Amino acid sequence: MRWRARVVAWVGVVLAVVLQGALLTRLDIPLAITPVLVIVAAMRMTRTEAALLGFFAGLLLDVTPPAEGLLGGSALVLCCAAYLAAANQYLVPRMWWVRALFIGSLAALSVAAILALDVLTGTALVLGWGAALYLVWQFVLGTLAAALLWPVAVSTMGPPPRRPMGVAP
Repeated sequence: MRWRARVVAWVGVVLAVVLQGALLTRLDIPLAITPVLVIVAAMRMTRTEAALLGFFAGLLLDVTPPAEGLLGGSALVLCCAAYLAAANQYLVPRMWWVRALFIGSLAALSVAAILALDVLTGTALVLGWGAALYLVWQFVLGTLAAALLWPVAVSTMGPPPRRPMGVAP
């Protein structure tokens, strides 16, 4: 049954948003944990499930304090990132460190896209060395978090969905 994977993913996303808003932003830790967790969970789900998870996780991020930026911006970016992760899960080699690098880089790219969307809409002017350093730390800490979260996701979410025969990945 796929219900276990869905429940674990949704509970994990809610906990990640609460953890990010209550702890990580207050301690100034340069890590957005929600994109990492969404991408980890998306690699154990179908494309549609992953896109819905990413959209609602981003919407929850946009609404909960300390919400900054464009309403729906994180939802759009995390929806696309989760879809990409679910669509390419069969192309990533099954070694844990390769998956951690894939998840960390996709999470850093999604944070960069959210920052770019904020700059394009005039919400925040965050370009500079601080933003570049934040993205580097997001990649490094996101990769480490993905290396820790991947075995947990494999054991709690069950097997990945079957790929239909004759359908391109």
